[in-house]
Amino acid sequence: MAKVAVSEGMIRYRKFLTVCELPVADLVWAYLQQEDVSAKMCCGSFNAEIGRVIVLERNGKKEVFQFESMQEARELLAKIQEAAPDLPVGYTEENRKRFE
Repeated sequence: MAKVAVSEGMIRYRKFLTVCELPVADLVWAYLQQEDVSAKMCCGSFNAEIGRVIVLERNGKKEVFQFESMQEARELLAKIQEAAPDLPVGYTEENRKRFE
C-alpha cells in the first residue's frame, strides 16, 4: 500500500526501492476511486474497501496511489488539493471528457 507525503509542492512516494517525486504543479487532474472487496476464508467472510487516488500529469501519464481505506485516500487528496487549490478534483463527466 502507498506511503505518500505531500510537502514543498511535491508528492513523494516509493516505487519498489526508488523514492519518487512528482511536482504538484505538473498535475492536471486528481480523483478518488473506491473498490469494495469481498473475501471468503475458512471461518467466514469479510468485506473491505480499497481506496485509490489517481493523478494525471500534463504529459498524460497517470500515477495511482492505493490505500487500505478510503479515509487514507481522502486525506491524500485533501493534501494535494491544499497544495494546488486550482487543480480540478473529482471524477466528473466534464473532467473525464477534458482529460481522458
